[in-house]
Amino acid sequence: MRPILSIFVILFFTALSWAQSPIDQALKRYNSGDIPYIDTKTAAQWQQKDSVVFLDTRSAKEFTISHLPEAQFIGYKEFNQSKLKTLNLDKATPIIVYCSIGVRSEQIGVKLKKLGYHNVYNLYGGIFLWYNQGRTIIDNDQRPTREIHGYDQHWAQYIEGGSPRF
Repeated sequence: MRPILSIFVILFFTALSWAQSPIDQALKRYNSGDIPYIDTKTAAQWQQKDSVVFLDTRSAKEFTISHLPEAQFIGYKEFNQSKLKTLNLDKATPIIVYCSIGVRSEQIGVKLKKLGYHNVYNLYGGIFLWYNQGRTIIDNDQRPTREIHGYDQHWAQYIEGGSPRF
């Protein structure tokens, strides 16, 4: 009986790993979970109620090509406390950080928490999943676009459709 149970358990967990999307697998591999995730549906609802600030933690080049509507550029390498102060955010303001899929944004989220911001969330799947689910992204002129920065060839594989740029 034990060999059959062992085989079943192995098959069950193998099936579960196959069912995970590449984004799910990458986030489990690279993230610690120190910043709670927020799904794109909930984030979009909060955005419609104007009850959240989106901070784009990608590079300036990535942001210029496309970003979420109403997002503020905070950067990753460029991130610093003085840049954050220019946004004049209350420490209790709900903040959603995002990047391509959610790895760099988690690191910036940790920095925000250390600076005393309490309501920091990491957009699950980042701008890629937001886009893949048919949500609007805009260019630097505030127009909807299908262009999206792919970060590099490896990460661009997570974009479904669209026009990845580098």
